[in-house]
Amino acid sequence: MDNDTQFDPAAIRMAYFALLLSGRKYDDLELAVAQEMLKIDRLTTERSLPSMVAHSVRIAATINSVEFEETSQRYLIKFLADNGDKEERVRSERTDANHKDAVKKIWQRDLVGHRVIIFKYKDKVGSKEAPNGYRISPYCIDLGKAE
Repeated sequence: MDNDTQFDPAAIRMAYFALLLSGRKYDDLELAVAQEMLKIDRLTTERSLPSMVAHSVRIAATINSVEFEETSQRYLIKFLADNGDKEERVRSERTDANHKDAVKKIWQRDLVGHRVIIFKYKDKVGSKEAPNGYRISPYCIDLGKAE
């Protein structure tokens, strides 16, 4: 493999500025910048939360219910889209997987009866039950109580 094919000097600069802005102390600048680069790299992978949110469809809706399903370790979200006439449902990511802390923070809030923007993502990881993947909601913006 050619080492220059994935080299991006802008990523090094971004990691350096992120390190400076964080205000953290470091003994070895090159090691600290390399660690920041790895953090930034993880954020840009296909399965990162920012990437999934960026590739999601946004739906304005009102939440009807949010229930935790023990069997799947996911939240089941039932909602009525602003442009819809029947209740829809989507599940969160698993609470025992990569983004477990974020999933809990997003879906453990009291969202019933709230207007929201739901982010719906087509998860490409399939199974026997859903060989084409799953629709999940990796994120939700709470706009407050519906009037």
